Amino acid sequence: MAFIAALQPNPADRELLSSAVASHQVLWSDSWRELQRHVRKHPVSAAVMDLHAETRKDGALRVFRFTQRFPLTPLIVWGDVDGRELFRLGKAGAADVIIARYADDAILVREIIEQVLSRGVWSAIEGRISESIDPDALEVVRYATEHIADQIQVPELAVAFDVSISTLERRCERWRIPTPGRLLLWLRVLHGLRWLVEPGRSVESVGQQLGYSSGAAFRRALKATIGSGPALQRRPELFEQAVESFCSECGSEFARQKVYA
Repeated sequence: MAFIAALQPNPADRELLSSAVASHQVLWSDSWRELQRHVRKHPVSAAVMDLHAETRKDGALRVFRFTQRFPLTPLIVWGDVDGRELFRLGKAGAADVIIARYADDAILVREIIEQVLSRGVWSAIEGRISESIDPDALEVVRYATEHIADQIQVPELAVAFDVSISTLERRCERWRIPTPGRLLLWLRVLHGLRWLVEPGRSVESVGQQLGYSSGAAFRRALKATIGSGPALQRRPELFEQAVESFCSECGSEFARQKVYA
C-alpha cells in the first residue's frame, strides 16, 4: 500500500480516483497548502492535483513550485488541459497528466499511478540484487521495501510470509541477506535518505514518517548503517552510495554476522 496525496475539489473526481487506486490510501486535501503539508508530514509516494483546483491560480506554476520542494515525489496533474498547458506542465516537472475526459477509465488511471509509484526505492535496488540473491529472498526484500511506509516491523514481515520470526531469521541467514531487523533498518534509512534530498522535508518529519520517535533516533539509524554524520544527510549522491552499501550486504558474509533487533 502506498500513500497518495490528492487535491481534487470535485466529488466525482474523488470517486474516480478512489476506485482506481483502491489498494492504496488517499490523503485528501482541501487546498494547495494542505497538499504540501500531507507530503511533508506523511510517507507520500505520489501526489495528484486538479490543475484548476484553486480558481485564479496558475496551476502550472503550482506544479513547478511543488517539484522544486519535492523533486522525488511524482506529481500527476488531473483535469482539462490544452496544448499550451501540456507544454508548461512538462516544463514544470509534472510526472504525468490524466486528461479529464479519460478519467473514468479506471484501468488507465491505475496504470498511470502505478507507473509513477514504481520509481521509488525498490526500483533503485532491484536491478542491483536481482541476479545475486535467491528469488525467495528477493521477494522478501521487495515486500519489506514496499511496506516501509506502513512502518512494518519484523513480526509483520514474518506473518506476511506465513513463518515464525526465527524461521525467517534462519532463511535470511541461508540466503545470506541481512537479518530481518537489519533489513528493515536499512530500508528505513534508504527511504529516509531519498526523502531528505527534497528541500520540503526535514530530518524530524522524515524520522516520524519512518516510525522513529525523534530526528535523533533517525540519526542513530543512519550511523548504524552508513556511519555518516548530520552534515552528509542531504547530499543527493548519498542515497546512491547507501544503496550500494546495502546491496553489498546482500549475499555477503557481513549479512550473516550482523544482527540487529
